[in-house]
Parts: sequence; C-alpha cells; structure tokens
Amino acid sequence: MSYKAKVSIDANGVQEERSVLFIQTLLLGRTKNYIDKGTTQSNIDGYIELLDSSNRINGKITVQVKTISQRDEGYNKFPCPTSLFAYAETTTDNVFLLAVDHSQDKVLYKHISPKLLNENRDKEQQETITLHFTQNEELRRDNIDNVLEDWLSICSSRVFCLTNSEAILEENSELKSYLQNMPKIATDLRSCDITEIQNFTDAYNGLLESDFKYIKSVLFPNVWKRGIAIYTYTDNSLEYSLYNINKGELVAPIVQMPKCSILEMKCEHDYASFSCGENKLKENPKLYSLSIIKKHIDGFIKNQRIIPSDEVFLIEYIHEFIEANWRHLHLKKYSDLNVYSLIQHFQSKYPYIDKMPVHLVSGGKSIYVNTVYKAVKLLSEIGYTTIPYPYPAKGSYGNTGMVYDLYSPTTALEKSRIVILNTIRAYQSFIQSEFPVLAGKLDACYGGNLISVLVDYSDPGHKFIFHINYFRSISPSNEKTIIIEEISESKIMKENNLSSATELLFRKDPVMFNRQEFSCFRGGGINDMTILFGKYNCLTYFYELLKTHFDDYFKSIAIDNS
Repeated sequence: MSYKAKVSIDANGVQEERSVLFIQTLLLGRTKNYIDKGTTQSNIDGYIELLDSSNRINGKITVQVKTISQRDEGYNKFPCPTSLFAYAETTTDNVFLLAVDHSQDKVLYKHISPKLLNENRDKEQQETITLHFTQNEELRRDNIDNVLEDWLSICSSRVFCLTNSEAILEENSELKSYLQNMPKIATDLRSCDITEIQNFTDAYNGLLESDFKYIKSVLFPNVWKRGIAIYTYTDNSLEYSLYNINKGELVAPIVQMPKCSILEMKCEHDYASFSCGENKLKENPKLYSLSIIKKHIDGFIKNQRIIPSDEVFLIEYIHEFIEANWRHLHLKKYSDLNVYSLIQHFQSKYPYIDKMPVHLVSGGKSIYVNTVYKAVKLLSEIGYTTIPYPYPAKGSYGNTGMVYDLYSPTTALEKSRIVILNTIRAYQSFIQSEFPVLAGKLDACYGGNLISVLVDYSDPGHKFIFHINYFRSISPSNEKTIIIEEISESKIMKENNLSSATELLFRKDPVMFNRQEFSCFRGGGINDMTILFGKYNCLTYFYELLKTHFDDYFKSIAIDNS
C-alpha cells in the first residue's frame, strides 16, 4: 500500500496548456502575454498587451482560452460559456474568446462586444452559446499583422468612448432632443402597423447581414440597408416595394407612398409585391422576411451568378464556352488551348476587356465575354500554360445514334467521378466559406457520413443510370466519405450481398462498408444530362446542389406557404 498524491494535471489541463502555448508561440515577439496555463482565474485566463513599433503597450485585451473539440474541428464554431458573457457585461475590458483549432493550426477569436451581448439576450439562461466565426475572425501564421491591427482598432474605439464619454452623452442628448422635436411625417398607418413593418425590415436586413451576408454582397453591393415603400397596408391587403439605401445616402428606411397600384409605380425599386386577400407581413413579419430571402436565393441560383474558383470548374467553363461560341470568338474549334495565346487573343480582339464589360451577340442573345477571359487569367496566375480537356474524350461506342453512344461504361464512370467528386467538394467549400452559420443545415451529406453513387451504364437507354444514397454512421463519427462505383463492381453492394440498388435504401439491417455499420436515411437519383450529356456539367450540378439543399432548408422552417 502507498499514499496517492493528488493529480497535478489532467487531460483537459494538458489540452488547455497546449492551446495557451500555441497562442503564445504565434504571438511571440509581437505581444506581451500574461495568460495563466493553470486556469486559476474564475472567468478569464489572462490578458494580452498589444505593442507598437517600439515595443511599448498600445492596447490590451482580456482573454479566455479554449480548445476546439475533435467533433467541431474545421467547422469554425465553439460553444462559448455564458459566464464569459456575464464577465464581459460587468467590465470595461475588451474581452475576447480565443478558441484554438489544432487540426487547422489556427485560433478562432470573437470580441464579446456590447452588440454581441445584446444579440444573444434570449440565450441568457443557457450554459453555452454557440458562436460562429468568419474567416476574418481567424488568427493564423499568415495573417498575424492583420489580426493585431483588428484587435488594436477595437481597443482604440473603446479608449475613445471612455475618454470622451461625457461629450458623447451630451451630444446624444442634443440629438435626442432634436429628433423628438422634429415634425412627424403624415401617415394613416397605425402605430401597430408601423411596428409590424419595422419588425419586418429589422428581420429582413438582419438576415442579409448575418446568415445571408454573401447574398447581399452579390445582389446588393455597396448597399447599407434595404428599405420598404408601403402603398397599401390593411389587415387583408398589402402592396409594397423594396429599394436599396446605398452607403453614404440619407434615405428613410420606411416610406408611405400615395395609394396606387404598384404596377403603375414610377420609382425604380427592384422588388415589388401585392396581395388583395391577405397580409402575410402582418401575420408573421419574421417568416415573411424569410420568404423574400428565399426569392433572392432562387434568383441567384437561376441566374448562376458565380463560378466557383476551382480549377476543374474554370477548365470546364473555358472549354464549353469556346466550343459553343468559337465562330463569334474567331477561334479554332477543338484546338489546343494555350493560356498565353488565349489571353493575347482576347486582349487584341477586345482592347478594353480588363476595364469594361464586353458582350457578343449569338442567336439574338447577348453573351458576356469577361467571365471566360477572367477564368483564363485565373488559370494563368496559378501556373497553367495549357488548358487540357477535363473529361475523357467522347467516342462512338454503339450503333444506335443516341447520345449514350458517346461513352463506354468505363469512360462514363470516369467522367461521373470527376464531376460528382469535384462538385460536391466545391459545394461544401462554398457553403463553409460563404454561409458558415448555415453550414450544418446545408451540408452536402445532409448531416450523414457517407454518400454512395452507383453508376449503371450497362444499358443506359433503358435503365436509370445513377443511384445515390446517403448514410449515417451508427457509431458517432465526423468522417465524411463519397464513393462512386460501377454497380456490378460495387464494393458496398458486394459487402452487403445485395442484388439491386434499391435494397440499400429499404434495408432494415445496418449497411456495412469497410467493416463499419451505417443506416441509409435518404435516396434518389441524379439526372444523367447533368453529369454526362449536358453542357457545363460541374457548374450545372453545383447549382442543382444549391437549389436542392436551400429548398430543403426553407421547407424545414416552413416558409413556402407563408
């Protein structure tokens, strides 16, 4: 027998100390750190002094250091304890959460600002609040200077407010008095009506500033807020239009217009709607704002506003564009695509292509040329000298004269793998980057762990070519896998002794793959025109994925009938 000493440090303590050391190493020589590795302080772990060029203190942030769990690694989110919010509310310090993601070699940071505190008032009674981090809230080895500038800017703002608090309060009092004495705008809207409209505009603009910030940047660049013009507003009728309030413009966010049909309105507003039988804005302003956001998303997808900056997408777009428009572009069909020659050709034929939009007319339609030119330049910047065709060459593998003869079972499988794998990867990256708050709900795997695509090209004229199924691991796992197989050689089919693809979906017993158990929760198909026979296969599939996942998202919050 022997006496047992108290454990000096546990696994959690080792983890937190590792995170503190990671931060200190990143900021070594750039800041002065006073962070406690032993977490002896109740609400915070210490503070970081920000230094000027002469290594003198220029600002200070108070920090709590946490470690991202394995489950959340790579997802730019962390369940922040509300005790840190409580501390931030009772101090004049600049309080920051620093969450270290060791799998990504980066620190996620969030300023627990008064604005953030107010935005989460409805979560005060929770133990934790899940915070999401943008790319501008990451500290990495390659952006230390930018992050320190950001932290210093926050500190400077706080110092200014504290040192000028009396003058600011006096100025606010004068402004308040001035606004109270302003003549009120004539309106027949009731106070409750105005409140409902305000709730709508707050909810609508709030969504454009948070979950759908990317959509705002694409559809409404340089816009501060979106305003609403009311033509008719009663319990059972609504006529209105939406308009942009650009940055630097002094425009009212809500205006009442003379009663007239919006079909006759002279204002250049980009969105208008009317209803003579109901007023859904009055019924549920928040839900109604989501229905408008859905229309924005639908328009973005329909018009295919962007091309992912992915090599496969760029190569595909260039080849398809030139093949469709080679006569108008004065290029040779199916010629080798030399990057330098293409750039020279576009610059020679369209001298102002770097400065202004260039269009060509084909079939009575105006076609934008700058996109393909920019795609060629992007490939040039990453080292491409020639642009190879991304897919196996089309052939003549049958005598039917049908489009199916373009591919053999081997080449069909090869092209399917290229299109599906690259598109799902590009989609997931796009969602993670541009819709981080919704990343979990728009996951390509629908929250599952395995996507299986079975390709049946043995008789494409009479059989469904693509069978897609989604699986969830029975044992908890963050791993995500995509497999694309020829159906007769399918590993997942053989491992489960199955004879048809439909058995995967309706199988009661667990599905085995690589000796792991899965349950199938979703199945369907993929359009063969999208993957094999149409044009712009990757781009088409990308927008189909966007449409499917956004449609499912909006259905989940029941706004289709709002």
